[in-house]
Amino acid sequence: MTRSATICAAVFMLSLAASLGQGLFYWPQASSADGGTVNSSIASRAEDAIVEHYQAVPAPGYVFDSWSLYPRGEHGESLYVHTYDPRLFYTEEIKPITAHFVKAETIAEPVGKDLEICLKEGNQMELTVSSQSGVAYMIYGSKNMQDWAAMGVGEGNGEELVWTFPILREGNGFFRLVKTGDAVKPESAVFGELSFQGVPEFAGNSASAWVRLWEYDPRIADKGADLFAEQIIEEIPVGPGLKRFRFELGDKSKANPTRNYYITAAIYEKGRVGDVNVRIYFLDGFNKVDIPSEFSGSFKRLK
Repeated sequence: MTRSATICAAVFMLSLAASLGQGLFYWPQASSADGGTVNSSIASRAEDAIVEHYQAVPAPGYVFDSWSLYPRGEHGESLYVHTYDPRLFYTEEIKPITAHFVKAETIAEPVGKDLEICLKEGNQMELTVSSQSGVAYMIYGSKNMQDWAAMGVGEGNGEELVWTFPILREGNGFFRLVKTGDAVKPESAVFGELSFQGVPEFAGNSASAWVRLWEYDPRIADKGADLFAEQIIEEIPVGPGLKRFRFELGDKSKANPTRNYYITAAIYEKGRVGDVNVRIYFLDGFNKVDIPSEFSGSFKRLK
């Protein structure tokens, strides 16, 4: 073994000993190594249960993506809470938990998580939540993941809720989002039933439908329509006989009374929605709709 390898092995064993000395179940690590760090702590300790916190902390220019857990498993929140019974037998092999970080500029679109954090000028940070009507949101902050204090509250309205806080000059800052209440389902802009005549050659198969609601300004002749809402409906049987399925599109409260709307729809071979080469049925004609309204239509066979 070379001198450098000996030093690396010694550092690894010392770090492992420190982790095991704290009673931590997992061996935390980051990927990539310069993408961030993992803070681990014991949140509570009892005779029959030890609760641990593993917090992924991205470096500047990176965002947290996901955890990889031992032996196999994934987890999507940056704070992973692990509970185990110390009275049970566990193997002494290393049990890694890996936080995966990616560069912020590689995120081409929102990752769909409840809470987004970004740095602002003047040593400020901004927390943004995509809210739902009927749901109350509370933001809690902590310096050690043990003592939590309420820092912000908001009532969901279907829009984004934004809080701004100063960045801590020393130590780490952690935030937790708590939601209470039941989301109010918006009233659909358009709903109804679509039908088509199945054929024997597709017996035993299923497909997916793509239904879209478009918005356009009738006062502007040379401007294209904008997508207002869409729905993909899977597992539609396409065998012989008349087939029907229902759909719901959009939120009527977000419709613009100065705009007009129409529907397009097609049925595709399963798993290939949007590929024009595998369309097998389509909704013919210009299908204008009012908002709100009920719509029914029949597909034509393409193949």
